[in-house]
Amino acid sequence: MKDWKKHEKEIEELKKALEEALGGLDVEYEVKTPEDPDFETSYKVPYILLKYYTDEEHAHTRRIELFEYYFDMSAEERIKLIKDMVEEFLMEIDQSEYGGG
Repeated sequence: MKDWKKHEKEIEELKKALEEALGGLDVEYEVKTPEDPDFETSYKVPYILLKYYTDEEHAHTRRIELFEYYFDMSAEERIKLIKDMVEEFLMEIDQSEYGGG
């Protein structure tokens, strides 16, 4: 995404919407943009960094890149898509760590 700043308003709205959408899930998340000091520069677009701790010392992480086409969706569709990806991430951890459920 060459000019992610044109979606800056939508990214801020996304941060607020994620609080509500992911609040009941046992996962930490942060929305990262290129202006964040700890933004991983190998990514060319803003992303959501997910962390799920299996114990105090071990965490699973995943990044959900916020591609340009995500911003062609309605806010509701975007949140649903991201929530589905987060739930899939948690399900994969459950299957690998705990043998399913």
